[in-house]
Parts: sequence; C-alpha cells; structure tokens
Amino acid sequence: MFSFFKNRYQKNNKLNGSKTSIKSSSPYVVELINISKTYNNGAIIANKNLTIKVRKNTIHALVGENGAGKSTIMSILFGSTKPDKGKILVKGVQKNFKSSNDAAKSGIGMVHQHFKLINNFTALDNIILGNETTKFGFINRYVARERIKELCKKYNLMINLDQKVISSTVSEQQRIEILKLLYRDVEILIFDEPTAVLSDHEIEGFLNMLKNFKKMKKTVILITHKLNEVKSVADYATIIRKGEVVKDIQVSQYSEKQIATAMVGKDIPIVKKFNSNKKNENKKIICDIKNLSAYKISQPNVLALNNFNLTLYENEIVGLAGIEGNGQTELALIIGGILKNVISGEVKIYDLNTNKYINAINENVETLNECGVSHVPEDRLKYGIIGNETVSINSVLTSINKKPFTRLGFINNKEIDKYANRVIANWDIRGANNGKTLAAKLSGGNQQKLVIGRELTKKHNLLILVQPTRGLDFGAINLIHQKIVDDVRKNHTCVLLISYELNEILSISSRIAIIDNGQIVYDESSSKTTRQIIGEYLAKSQSIQA
Repeated sequence: MFSFFKNRYQKNNKLNGSKTSIKSSSPYVVELINISKTYNNGAIIANKNLTIKVRKNTIHALVGENGAGKSTIMSILFGSTKPDKGKILVKGVQKNFKSSNDAAKSGIGMVHQHFKLINNFTALDNIILGNETTKFGFINRYVARERIKELCKKYNLMINLDQKVISSTVSEQQRIEILKLLYRDVEILIFDEPTAVLSDHEIEGFLNMLKNFKKMKKTVILITHKLNEVKSVADYATIIRKGEVVKDIQVSQYSEKQIATAMVGKDIPIVKKFNSNKKNENKKIICDIKNLSAYKISQPNVLALNNFNLTLYENEIVGLAGIEGNGQTELALIIGGILKNVISGEVKIYDLNTNKYINAINENVETLNECGVSHVPEDRLKYGIIGNETVSINSVLTSINKKPFTRLGFINNKEIDKYANRVIANWDIRGANNGKTLAAKLSGGNQQKLVIGRELTKKHNLLILVQPTRGLDFGAINLIHQKIVDDVRKNHTCVLLISYELNEILSISSRIAIIDNGQIVYDESSSKTTRQIIGEYLAKSQSIQA
C-alpha cells in the first residue's frame, strides 16, 4: 500500500516539473546551485556557476551592474529560461521548470523589467489573463474588478482598469504588472527593477508593500539598482559581477558606498554639476515653447498641456520635475516629432543646418533629427529601438539613410559596424558581440545605454532625455551623467531632462522647472532650488490629483 502512494506521489511530481526529493528542513525557500547560462554558442556568459540561497520570509536583494546576469538568473527561477547546468530547489524540493506555468504552480511569480502585457487588452483583462474567474462558462469581470479595486486601494496602485495598455504610460504599465502578481497571491515574489518609473510617493508605497509581504510570511526577491531601497527594505543581498557571485551580505552590516564599490569593483567619482556662467538673456535660444496645448495620449478629450510655456537656451541642463501624468510624456513626444495631438501653440527649434527656427509641430521625426534634435524616449521598446535588429543597425537607426552609412542607395555595413563599435566602446554596452547581437537580447540597462549613446554621439544641439537612467546601475548612471555634462560643456548644447528621480534632477541640472497640470509653476536656477522646495510643489500636486 505504501509503495502505491509513493509511486503516485512521484508521478504527480513529474507532471508538475519536479524531481522527486524528500522535503528538507532547510531555512532556504529558494536555492539556485551552480547555475550557468550562456548565449550565442557560449560567446556571452550570463551566469557562471552562480549560487544564490534565499531565506524564508525575507526580502532578498540582487544587485550588480547592467548585464551582470541578475535578470537571467531570475528568469531561470521563474521557468522562462532554461539553464545550461545547475539545479533549482524550492522549499527543499528539486525542480525542473519547463515553463513559467510550472514555476507558478510552485508559488513563484515575477514582474519583469520588460513588461509582458497585451497592448490591445484592457488593464483588467491583462491582470486576470490566465487566472480568470468564470460563471456559467463566462468570465466574471465584476468579481475580478472588485478584487482588483481592493488591491489598488490597499497598495496605493491606482489604475484605470478599462484603459487599453497601448494607451497607458510606462508607469501605468508597471502598476498593471504588479497588480498581476498581487492578484495571483503568489508566495515567492520576484520584482525586476519595479520602482524604475515610479514617483517618490509611489516608491514609498511600494516599499511599504514589500514590508507588508514580509509580515504576511511571503518571500521577496528584489532586483534593483537603487541602493537606498536595498538599505531601506532588504534583509540580505547577493552582489553579482559578470555573471558570478561576488559577495553575499547582511544588508544592515554594509553602507551604500560599500555595496556600490563591490558591484563595480572600484570607487566611483562624483559627477560635478554643470553651471553656466552666462545669463540666459546673453545666450542663444535653442527651443522656445509658447502657449502649447495638447491632449493626453490616454484620454483624447483631456488636456495634457494647457498653455505651456518654456524657453530652453544653449549651455544649460533644464531639469523638469513633476508628478507623473502632468504632461511630461506628451511634451517630449511633441518636441521629438512623434505626437501630433497639438491643439494650439508652437515649438520653435533652432535648425543647425540653416541657422533658422522651425516649428516642430509641423515637422516629422526625420526632419527634426536632421535639424539637431536628439531624443531618448520614456519607452525605449516602443520608440527607441527595433528589437529584432542588431545593435549595429540600432546604433545608426536615426541616420541610416545618410552618408557614410548609405551610398548610392546601398547600405554600407562596414561603416555601420565601425560606428556601432565606437558607440559600444564609449558607452560600455555589454553583450553586444561587436554589434551582431539583436537589441532585444541585450539587458534592459544595456539597451538604455545603446539609445542614449546613439543620441549623444550623433550631431545635435537639443537633447531630450526622459527617464534616461531608468533601470541603470550606479556606475552606468555616473557614466551617463558625466557624458551629459561633458556634452553641454564641450558642444554648447541644451538638455531637457525629464525625470521622476529628484536626485537626478538635483544632481546635474543647471536650472529646474516644475510642471503641474500641464503648466510650469516654478522655474529657477538649481543653485536657488532645494529638494524641500520641489517637494512642497509636488505635495500640492499630489494632493490635488488625489
């Protein structure tokens, strides 16, 4: 009789993607042992004999540089990527996940850095997809809606459940992904850069949510480059460099600086803020925005910009702060020539070629690129790169039809590769394989460095940066900030920096403006602007929106 039930247990375990094992009394809920994973026939090493052990009911952080292998090892745990070798134990039982469904059956859920959403579905349908509640064979959306509304309220993750993903901002899409996880009530929660596009207020709520998960006896694995978040919520951390574990630490015993140094293997210098000695009235106007009104992307009948006015000059970095959803996204897309939903007003931009001003509202992306506009969009996957093209092609994407990349109507791959490798080297784009890797195969951080490197390398006088360091590690952020400052110093360019990271705004901006309800409510030199001043304006904006 005993052997009958034993054989039945073993059979069921195999069907669930598990290898037979006696459940142990190990303090670890997850054990990844000697995991290795390579790509491109071994040319790219993502993980090398990597071992991570996560204790039950703790918050465990995974930190390391972009391309260090953090997302890969978590994708292996989630069942969406197969390791070359190594073993996975969950609650002491060895697993052989064939898919993310197998991992889900073991109580594992993951919010990916690159969202897994269906654009033409509503937020509600994305959240319940694969886990629908039915009644008489029909999806019971009312029950699902009420449950999701409770989660939204409980964790301060407000979302329009009837809005389609294609019309949602990056921040809104992030909230949908988090709600997908909460809706399934998994026991082991993996978050890959979850706060990258959240505001300070939202981040505070999210971190409190992680602490609540811990109180509810859940386990959290947090991939993040924000070391202040690691210090705030994590109990333990694993530091990874070039696919290998450098150190396992108890977070309370290490400072942010010590963790950062372990991540990159050296001390990182602080970028000196750019300050222009000239007053604005003595400088050339690069972009003059007057009385600009435009509709929101997601709500065509609601104003995103309402008689918006802002003048940008050469030799300055203008940091635009504000609660997400106040018109920043629409502003950047209009200046970049992508969005054409303007009601009134003008956006005059100085043309490098003719030394005259053009109205960006009337021009397309290609024309604006030629005139000297560089644009790093908020959503790199939608507007910044073509995932199924190589790194080389993506590095010249905005100028591929120009010399020397095209001659007599034929693409010059030699020149493209030469230029691409210059971008790769200057911007430390890892895993590019001399430009031959598909852009989609790069880590999120290296994709971001590719877009920024391309836009800063080409000739320009106006650089629009929206969330430029989203999902980047400490060293990469430092590299990008330094190159932005150097670009303005050497080439007398103008930068419009749109960021929800107040530290980023304050660290390199020479001038700071605050947007609220589609209008500028504050515009002053950074030397006269403090975090407290910005915080007071944002608090007013937050209370009005709430």
